[in-house]
Amino acid sequence: MVTQSFAAILAHQPDESAYIRDCAKKMGFHSLYPNTSFASAQSYLLYSHIAYVISAGDMLCKRIRSTDSMKALKRSDEEIFKELDEGDFVTRTVALIVLAMMLPEKRTVAAVKEAAKAVQLLPAFAVVNYYRIIRNEELHAAGKAERTAVDVISALPVEGIRAQFKTVPQRMGKLSSEDALLCSKAWQSVAKWLCRHMISDTDGQAIVKKRFGNLDAERRKIAAQKFMQLDLLYSQTEINAIIAEYKW
Repeated sequence: MVTQSFAAILAHQPDESAYIRDCAKKMGFHSLYPNTSFASAQSYLLYSHIAYVISAGDMLCKRIRSTDSMKALKRSDEEIFKELDEGDFVTRTVALIVLAMMLPEKRTVAAVKEAAKAVQLLPAFAVVNYYRIIRNEELHAAGKAERTAVDVISALPVEGIRAQFKTVPQRMGKLSSEDALLCSKAWQSVAKWLCRHMISDTDGQAIVKKRFGNLDAERRKIAAQKFMQLDLLYSQTEINAIIAEYKW
């Protein structure tokens, strides 16, 4: 908001650099002599914001993968885990969560990879992956990745992204504050999916039964619904189905 407001002010100045120098003098920075446009600083801020959001998301993945249940899953079949433990943090975390969601007798590397790929085609995951690649190209080893931002943006599920977020990503080099906000919104959606599914439905419903099963009918229904919504991150449709199944 601050950078957009300042950029709007600069747009009405006859000499951008002179105006910035004058502002700097008023704040005691007498030696400031900007030799590039403010747009370059604003662009750097956008890339920094995107990098921060991606890093925060990576830390969430690390925390999920470090939970006792996920550690136990890794140990239960180390061979499958090793084959699935590749790619960026999101890819590896989705694969691990999909593995946890499957019945033990159906767990194969091929089955997990197929299901995980379907998850990563969801609009929010596609957006996060696109901005991750931009972050890597801008701040890390540009040109060394297998897929570039140009490759990825052409394959984005644009209509699905627009339907969910009311906007779509811009091409690298033309990013705006909307892209920084979209990156954040998309990561929030991805984070909710990861946290929602890190506990299987069977385990989640067992927690609900144990925690609320002995309460009186009215209190039980209200408390259970709030718990499923806020702690287990279930959708209202899922909550209604469970309440109906338990006849609560």
